Formats: sequence, structure tokens, C-alpha cells
Amino acid sequence: SSCRYEVSCGNGQVATPPGDPSFVLRTAGRPGESFTFAVYGDTRPGDTGTSLNHEAVARQAAFAQPSFCLILGDMVDDGADEDQWRRFFQVESPLLRSAAAFPVLGDNDVAGGRGLAGRWFPEAHTGNYRFAWGGVQFLALNAWGASGTQDASELSPTGPQARWLEQELSLPEVTAAPFRVVFLHDPVYLSRGRAPAVMARTFAPIFEKHRVDLVFASWHLYERSLARGVTYVISGGGGAELIWMGKNPAFPSLAEANSHHFCRVDVNETGMTVAAVAPDGTVLDRFTLLPAASRGERAAGLALSAQRLKRNLSIGKAGAPEMPLILFSYQCAFCRRLMDRVLPDLAARHGVAFRVGYYDLGLSGTFDLLLAAESSLGRRGGQVPAVFAGGRSLAGEDEVLAGLEKEVERFVRDPAAYPSRDWFSGAVDPRKLKESAFNALTAGIVAGAGLLDGVNPCAFATIVFLVSYMNLFGATRRRLLAAGGMFTLGVFTAYFAIGLFFHYYLSLALASAGAARAVNLLLLALVLVLAVLSIRDAVLAARGRPADAVLKLPRAFRGGIERRVRAFASGRTLYAGAPFVLGVVISGLELTCTGQVYLPIVTMISDPRHRAAAVGYLTLYNVLFILPLVAVFSLAAWGLAPGRAARGPRFQAVVRAANAAFFLAMAGLLAYNLGWI
Repeated sequence: SSCRYEVSCGNGQVATPPGDPSFVLRTAGRPGESFTFAVYGDTRPGDTGTSLNHEAVARQAAFAQPSFCLILGDMVDDGADEDQWRRFFQVESPLLRSAAAFPVLGDNDVAGGRGLAGRWFPEAHTGNYRFAWGGVQFLALNAWGASGTQDASELSPTGPQARWLEQELSLPEVTAAPFRVVFLHDPVYLSRGRAPAVMARTFAPIFEKHRVDLVFASWHLYERSLARGVTYVISGGGGAELIWMGKNPAFPSLAEANSHHFCRVDVNETGMTVAAVAPDGTVLDRFTLLPAASRGERAAGLALSAQRLKRNLSIGKAGAPEMPLILFSYQCAFCRRLMDRVLPDLAARHGVAFRVGYYDLGLSGTFDLLLAAESSLGRRGGQVPAVFAGGRSLAGEDEVLAGLEKEVERFVRDPAAYPSRDWFSGAVDPRKLKESAFNALTAGIVAGAGLLDGVNPCAFATIVFLVSYMNLFGATRRRLLAAGGMFTLGVFTAYFAIGLFFHYYLSLALASAGAARAVNLLLLALVLVLAVLSIRDAVLAARGRPADAVLKLPRAFRGGIERRVRAFASGRTLYAGAPFVLGVVISGLELTCTGQVYLPIVTMISDPRHRAAAVGYLTLYNVLFILPLVAVFSLAAWGLAPGRAARGPRFQAVVRAANAAFFLAMAGLLAYNLGWI
């Protein structure tokens, strides 16, 4: 409830304006009632020495009409300076005349023990405290000097504050609350910078054990992250100078902003929505947390989806100790090598068997499970292949190869004690995770990934063979380039269509894994033959006998057959339609392993809100994807086109030797594609 109030003191010398509607007293609502509160920290004067930014943030926060404010410390520069506190309350007056203040202290407020905050905030001055509003439980922690300036016992895992937090979070009214919110000054985790290790060591396990929903802390920016089911928000843009450090690769954020701001939090029976709002009203980030009952339903839905989409595989000798792991992949070259060679080899060398829960990312809904499993460890990215084992995740070729054997060694040392967990028991919102992964993309990231993923040995080998074939029968360089262009257009068209209909395509491609392997084997044989013949021709040219080269039109084709073959090679069928179809077929059979960027794009195409941006990213990705192919066919056409014979035997020897080296390189890449290397 709320009611207007007036204050008068000193025989009326100081009084609130009569009838001013902004002086409102609000009491805590009953469970289930809607309410709004504001959160901000580091309101102290900034690098200009003024409170201008604090004033702008306070004005914007007042528009939200919050019931109360969580103030995250460092309210003033020098907590022993009474004038600074007076200025702080002057700036805060538009808010505090109608909203209660629940602060925690920062190191500037404590001021080495000389701080005056206890005059106005006795509860915060004495330490931690808890209160409830609308059924939501709020717990304030006294953590402002984790870098070494605070009494170590207050931040110890066995200290009085940690014990108090455990006891409070175990109370029936707290465990039954729809949300549990913790607020403190020092960050537990920080992406742009490094939080003191003692914070995560002491408090993170308690938050995770008791399913704390949201943790607010202060530092000079805005940041949101997720670690093992707990959402962490840094809201330190209340007025002090902003600090924008390099990223901490060990703890990536889900959202961040280098801006002054406050957090507006709206709570109702359906959820808790947090919005970071800049002084001009711009929303920097927004997300919603579900209440406990809805989280249980979502977790049950994830678990059901996980059971429906999982294939149970066993790799290794029957009767050997079984090591459980979860694998997300699809028909990429490394994914096949992992299943066909890496895991069987590890099983044989260590005398174990793998009990694999296999999730095929070609099936709709599996990418959601991958993001949910990642979020349980505070990771994100959607990179494949991804292995989850022993409480760890390994993503991408390098991590899987480097970390999987270490996990096997851990398992072998003590199979009974090897950690096991349910990766899909959390209450995350996969749709939000997909949006976060998609929103993290930029044009530069997409372009770089497309260029890197465009190194496709199967397509390279195909176009080199195509150019070699046409050169053999006398096609002009113009027609060689036209054929290569049509092949590249076929690749672009196929990959673009695959992106638009990703899950449907991959469900069909799984049945054609044998066809893809057959194409690789055929191309490998052809490329090896071309390599051997090119080496022979290089030797003959070096000996002054270029006319004896094998890679030229055989005599058997002279006459009528020769004319027919030349007509076909120089006709529109070969250099237009056939290469295009060949490019489509090769792309369809050889979708490369492009999950980290490709998957977040294609999974958002079905969402009307993100479809335009997703299709734009898909187009950019595919344009950069074909650039290496354009370079390869251009070089191949230049090196193999007619007219080089006139340059002399030595030049021909060099060209044919270069062709042989290129063919051998293609053979090596195809062998890797087949999992032989």
C-alpha cells in the first residue's frame, strides 16, 4: 500500500511542499503482488569531480517509481566526509522521498573504518541483513574489501557471514520464495576484469546449492553473466567514472555496456524482468527470470526433450568400466573422426568403454540442449563438437583433443568417484540463450568465420579436377573461369539453402553419410592419380620432352571422338549447368563443421523477430565462405590453361610440379576428411 505524507520540523522552517504528490510512503507488498525496484552502485562523483552523472541516473530511476532501491556501495568518494554524504542525499532526494533505500557499503563508504554511513544506514553498517518484499527474499552481504582490505574472517567459507548466508537461505520462507536475490559490493564474477578469487570460492557454491536466482554487485560498468544456474549482474554505472578493461577469457559475459545506468526490476507473478536503463532512457539490456514453479516446469521440459533426442551409444570393449559422456555433433569431418577413431583409440589404450549420450545437431531442439548444458557451467558459444564429461565441457577440436584424454585418466584413477551430473536439470530458457548467442555476433565475427570455414578440401579437389579435365580437352581460360564460377555459385546456393532449412536438410544428410564418404574416396583416388601424372609430366618437361606429357589429349581421342569431346568440353552444358549441379551436390554431401557461428544464425531464422538479421548474417557468411574457392579455381585455371607450352620446357616443369604439390595437398585434406589422419 502507499500513502502521501508531509514532514515539518523546526517550527515549519523545514517542510515538504504542501500537497506535493511525490512524497509517498510505500509499504512492502504481500506475496504475489506486483512491484518495481531500482538497483545501482558507485554513485560517488566521477572523474570530473561532479555528481552530474549521478543526478542523471537518479532522475531516470525516479521515472520508474520504484518501491525501493538497492544501492550497491561506494555511495561517496570519502565516507568520512560529511559534506559528501549531504550531497549524496541531495542527489538521491527525488528517489528517496518515495522509495526506501537498502544499501550495502563499499570500500569508499567504509573509509578505513572512519566512514559515517552508520548514522543513516545502521543495518548496513553493522553487516549483513535480509528483508522480504512481495514474497521475494533479499539478502545483503558485507563484502567490500575482498582484495585484502577487509577482515578475512568475513569472507571466509567457514566464517560467520558464510554461515549466516547458509542459515538464511535454508529457512522455509526463503526456500519457498519465488525468487532469492543477493546484493553486495564486490563482484563474485567479472568479465571485463578479474574479481578476487575469494568471492567465487566463498559465495558461489552457496548460491548454487540454495538456488539463488540473481546476484547484484557493483563495478564501473554494466554486465550480465550466467554461472551454474545463477545470474550475476554488475550494475556500477550510478555516477562514478566508467572502467572498460579487457575481456577475461575464463568468464565471458552474456551482455555488457560501457555506460552509466541503473537497473529497473519489475516483479509480478509471471516473472522478474530486469532492464539496464541509461540516463537517456535507452534500454541497454533486458532479460526475464521465471519464478520457482515455472522453472520446475521448464527443467522438466528440458529433461523430457533430452531423453527424446538422445541416442545411446557404446564404444569400447564389453565388460570394461564405462565412462559416461555427452556428445553434441553432426556430420562434420572431425565429428566423424572423433566417433570412428579418437574415442575407440582412447577406449583401447586405457581399457575403458564409453557410454555416450549422442545428440545430433541436425535434429530440431538439440541446439537448445547444447546451450542449456553450456549454461550450467557458465559457458556459451554453441561450438561443436562439444563433449560434456566429469562436470566439464570441451568444445571445438583443440579442446576435445587436449582435454578428453585427461578426463579418461581421471576416470581410470577412480571410476566410482568420477563426477556425474544431469546436464539438463536447470531451469534455463533456451530461447533466451539462443538470443544471447545470436546477439553476441557481429558482422566481423560472421565474415571471419565464413572465410575460415570456406577451406573445404572436398570442394577444392572437385574444382581442381574439373579445371584439369577441361584443360585436358582444350577449353579456353574464359570457359575454365566460367565453369569455376558456376561451380562456386552452386556451392553458395546450396549452403544458403541449407542454412534456410538447416534441420530438415541435416535429417536427410544423415542418411547419406555413406554417399559423402564415397564422394571423398572417389575424389581422393582422382586427385592422387592427377598428382602422380603431374609428377611424371614435370620430370618429362624437365628432361626437355614436354610433348610426352600424359595430361594432354590422348591420341585415341583424335578424329571424330576428339571433336565430340572437345565440343562437349567447350559447350554450355559443361561450363554452365554441369558445374553448378556438381557444386550443389558436393556442398550437400560435405557440410563443414561450422557450429560456433553457423548454428546461432540458422537457428534464429525461424524466429520472426530475428529473421531479417539472421538471413543477412547467413548471406554475409556464405559470401565469405566461397572466397577461398574463388581463389583456388582462379589459380588453378591460370596454372593449367592452354598456352603455357609456349613458355618452354623449364617453365612447364615448374607449373606441373606446382600442380602435383597442390594435388598432394588436396589428397591430404581429403584423407583428413575421411578420418584417416
